[in-house]
Amino acid sequence: MTRFVVSAVLAAFVVLSAGVAEGRLTAKPQLRISDATPFTLVGTGFRAGETVRVTVRANTGGGSARDRAGTSGRIAVRFPRLKLGRCPVYLIVANGNEGSTATLRSLPRPCGIDP
Repeated sequence: MTRFVVSAVLAAFVVLSAGVAEGRLTAKPQLRISDATPFTLVGTGFRAGETVRVTVRANTGGGSARDRAGTSGRIAVRFPRLKLGRCPVYLIVANGNEGSTATLRSLPRPCGIDP
């Protein structure tokens, strides 16, 4: 019984290692705002070499940009003309040409009321 368990664990390790080496097991794509001026987004978890189109819709404007994910699956895009106001409302969607998708949206917060 012990040999069977050891063999099963070893087989699972080999299968998972092969998947990671081929890039099949990757993290779920995620977006985050890395800078507000100029508006810059960083994405992680995309497939290596994947072309990713990032679209921003905000109450102050919008735009789209493309970037190719590096070997680590990271992208970075800038929107130099987009300025977010004091209480921004935005929706950001990143779609890769190999099927990866990530979304980031603002959380509503009370604005315009000073304590």
